[in-house]
Amino acid sequence: MAAAEFESAAATELAAAAFDAAAGHHAVAARSDVLTLELADLVGDSNGEIVLFNDSHLPALALRTDSAPIEAGEMGSHVTAAGDDVTGYRYVAFNDGTKLIFQDSVDLVILGANGDLHG
Repeated sequence: MAAAEFESAAATELAAAAFDAAAGHHAVAARSDVLTLELADLVGDSNGEIVLFNDSHLPALALRTDSAPIEAGEMGSHVTAAGDDVTGYRYVAFNDGTKLIFQDSVDLVILGANGDLHG
């Protein structure tokens, strides 16, 4: 297996593991009291990064999108174009170039446009 193929396979496995973990939160997303946002309504910075701060201490958040999640993980040392230090935050990258960065204190569930769990 070539190095590029190995890296691609590793990234796919990492994303699949993160989305499998999110599948355990499907019941959370189905509750009517969980706030649901549309990814298309969120505004990213010049690098396509969107940071969600959990100042309201939400236990869970559902995100509806047509874009497919392609990668998920934990941010290394990173400051966004807007100047936010997001080191150690979680992230999900989408196939449209958007990267959603969020605090570990919120359970994020990603839904497709029709409300089905992405994954």
